[in-house]
Amino acid sequence: MSLTTARGVARNVLFSSATQAWSLLLALVSIRIVVNGLGPDAYGIFAIAGVLLGYVAFFDLGLTPAVVRSIAIHRATSNAESVERIIRTAFAALIVLGLLGGAILALLTPFLVGSLLHIPSSLQADARFVFYLASVAFVFNMCLVIFAAIPQGLQRLDLLSIRNLLLTTGTTVGQIAVIEFGGGLRWLAAVSFASNVASLAVFAVLAPRLVPGVKFWPRISGDVLRELGAFGAKRFVSQVGVQAVFLLDRIIVGAFLPIRAVTFYSVPLTITQKFLVFHGSITNAYFPAASELHGLRDAARMRRLYLTAMKLNAVIILLLVSIVGGFARPILDAWLGPAFATGSAAILVVLALAYGLTALVGVSAHLTDASGHPGWTATYISASAVVNVVLSLILVPRVGAIGAAYAMLIQNGLGGIAFMLWVQWRLLRLSIGQMMNQLIRPLGAALVITVFALLLSPHLHGTIQVLLALAAGTGLYLGLTWVLGVWDERERRLAWETISTAVPLSRRK
Repeated sequence: MSLTTARGVARNVLFSSATQAWSLLLALVSIRIVVNGLGPDAYGIFAIAGVLLGYVAFFDLGLTPAVVRSIAIHRATSNAESVERIIRTAFAALIVLGLLGGAILALLTPFLVGSLLHIPSSLQADARFVFYLASVAFVFNMCLVIFAAIPQGLQRLDLLSIRNLLLTTGTTVGQIAVIEFGGGLRWLAAVSFASNVASLAVFAVLAPRLVPGVKFWPRISGDVLRELGAFGAKRFVSQVGVQAVFLLDRIIVGAFLPIRAVTFYSVPLTITQKFLVFHGSITNAYFPAASELHGLRDAARMRRLYLTAMKLNAVIILLLVSIVGGFARPILDAWLGPAFATGSAAILVVLALAYGLTALVGVSAHLTDASGHPGWTATYISASAVVNVVLSLILVPRVGAIGAAYAMLIQNGLGGIAFMLWVQWRLLRLSIGQMMNQLIRPLGAALVITVFALLLSPHLHGTIQVLLALAAGTGLYLGLTWVLGVWDERERRLAWETISTAVPLSRRK
């Protein structure tokens, strides 16, 4: 029996988007407090530690998306035994990889602190503590992967969203409390570590209830490992490229420039990477659904699902690009002060454009993976990573931290759109005209909002004025999507039904 329904996918997107909106609000509040409380140098160390933990997505060797896809396909064909073997095999492999990755990070810590990064001597002891703690957290995060993959593969993103909502809120409150009570970098890292442990505990309780009767003791099955590895190996190549593009930029900035430059780059990066979080709210729902439809060979529904996901993705991302890019300077001025606005506003504009392009292309990348062609994504991302890293190494020493933002924008502008068009035609026979039919109206609305923001920005002073301008821009954009006919009658009806039933559904389940 297929789990993929229009209402089910819409519910997953709604829960994920609402959670990410709340996470963004929390980040806007907490970053200001943490940056001011720690200072630029210490926050730069905290940001680098976050980069290192981000390598969980790299070191799983592609097993995470392979597990999500395999659970979706095997559950659709009612193969419960295969689902259990997938879970146990992946769990065993991820434990081994987590221990290995944590050990490598611990061994590299003296080199990172003493040689690679320009860390002031007064902060080196704290930096070693933070990086050693990150190596332990790495192990917990790797174990967490399998428990998070189960609800995603079963298209229960509502449960993932509720968990993320609670833990993100708790982590943010803890971080703010640390700063307000005079705690330093070590206590801040400890709060983040506690959040990782809590996440693992929550999922360890939740996952067995989603797959009753399934044993979770780690055990390798050779045929399952080959199945996961065949997909995961190509997906791993993509992840290597993704990590090079999304994480090495801060390492490169920190290697060539004073550590405070990492902070001036990381603050706008934190904002624009949230674009991908909202984008992920769509693709996390789209990927298991598309995988299931591919397993059932339902090409017609797969095409409709892609077009809907593409349009919804474009509407959200174009809104974010237009208001963040257009209001870049007043946002940073009101949030962190004129010094940050001067140092980071241009970076924020360039990164908004770059990550907007990345998010637009992302649905096509998930289409290739769901269709069993991860090699296509791997080839594109590998080429993009080479371009991005080379350009960053050339530009950062010459033009400063903004060089890493330029590298991202150029890399996406060169290949991203071409890749998207090619994939759509090869897999779904969608033409450029059909794609533009999904994009032209939200693009028109975004251009209007961009002009509105650029004209209004010089006159904004203070947090209240900026918030009112952001709210006005968002409201105007949503109104334009209605006036321009972005949504058809079926989509409007589905949206209303999903919103009106989301809370009762979540309580019932």
